[in-house]
Amino acid sequence: MADIQRADDRIRRLTVLALAVVLLGGAVLSVQFEAWLADVRSMPVEVARDSRTRVFSWCVGIGTVAIALAGCHFWWWGKRVQRTQRFPPPGATVLHDTVILSGHAAASRGALLQIFGVVLILCAVAVAIGSWWVLKILGSGHD
Repeated sequence: MADIQRADDRIRRLTVLALAVVLLGGAVLSVQFEAWLADVRSMPVEVARDSRTRVFSWCVGIGTVAIALAGCHFWWWGKRVQRTQRFPPPGATVLHDTVILSGHAAASRGALLQIFGVVLILCAVAVAIGSWWVLKILGSGHD
């Protein structure tokens, strides 16, 4: 019979709280975005272009950093799984009851996590490059 690592109720509650805060923050940002957009519509073209470029840069920067951090986290988690030959690694907390993998199965899971981490980091680089290209177009005055 497979060993099971039991879920941590405290982590579950913290996760639900964090998701609620993120959703609330998203709602507030959505309202702020609508107000900003109304202001931009009344601005002269050059000022509006500068404003949207600045907002676009901030949004892309935050998104790119978030994707890269997620990629680094998955890479680190996969490395830890491969090093300990156990998934989830010793000392890790889980959100739901999780079957404990060891040996080759854990190493495979760790490698998969690392691959996913690399893919996310490459996506962050692609977003940064694509956004730079879009900003270059916006900055050149093409509408």
